[in-house]
Amino acid sequence: VALDDFYDSIFRTLVTYMVENPRTIGQVAHLLFVAKNLERIGDHATNVAEMVYFAATGTQMVDRERGIKKEQA
Repeated sequence: VALDDFYDSIFRTLVTYMVENPRTIGQVAHLLFVAKNLERIGDHATNVAEMVYFAATGTQMVDRERGIKKEQA
């Protein structure tokens, strides 16, 4: 969840930067792709951790352990 919030913050910042400095659109677009892919890596790492937890315990993680906010569930 924290990683998603961080990505959203970076996205907003970079888009604002592109709007203010149109000459940087190409470079900033690359940074947006990097940020998105890092966010996806974090999601995949979370999925792997959940699978390992299940393999080790035989139970699924409860939402609180998975980092899901109540309003998202």
